[in-house]
Amino acid sequence: MKTPLTKIAFAAATGTVLSLGAIANSAEAASFNFSYTLQNGDILSGMLEGEVQADNDTVIVSEISMASFNDVLGPELTLIESFFEFLTGTPGVPTVSFSGSVMDIIACGTSNCSDGFLFEGSGSLFGTPAYSSGFSYGNTFDNYNPERWQLTAKNVTSVPEPASLLGLLAVGALGIASHRKGSKLKKAE
Repeated sequence: MKTPLTKIAFAAATGTVLSLGAIANSAEAASFNFSYTLQNGDILSGMLEGEVQADNDTVIVSEISMASFNDVLGPELTLIESFFEFLTGTPGVPTVSFSGSVMDIIACGTSNCSDGFLFEGSGSLFGTPAYSSGFSYGNTFDNYNPERWQLTAKNVTSVPEPASLLGLLAVGALGIASHRKGSKLKKAE
């Protein structure tokens, strides 16, 4: 027969394991400011929403807002995709990075991308890493240089995964059950 102390120790150990899972399974949802200075000194800037990846460099982009070129606000960018996927149809995710070394994104106001901008950092599609844009963002093709790219976090919020929340609820339930059983044993004595 298990003693109340054994049950409490088991509940505490289970809670610790589940809590560690809660820490390990968090995704980093964040807001960022970005800017890119072209060779001629023109500046693209704005804000983006994304999820920092495990390498702590790459960001998968979900939204771009307040994009401007030389401080003139451009049109709303509703289409955010991997440029490689947009061009070839091969699945990909829209990515940027703090270092500027990983850049694969196209941002447009319409599905035909008549106005917007793109970064292709590998050089595999144009023969050189590139920044290219429509009218509102400079109407230019520029050799992309990661040293002219800046990405800074506005705020980072750890978002618990659903499995982590379930683990925390289980810890609470075990604690309550253990406490009630301990109270019943004291009354029976």
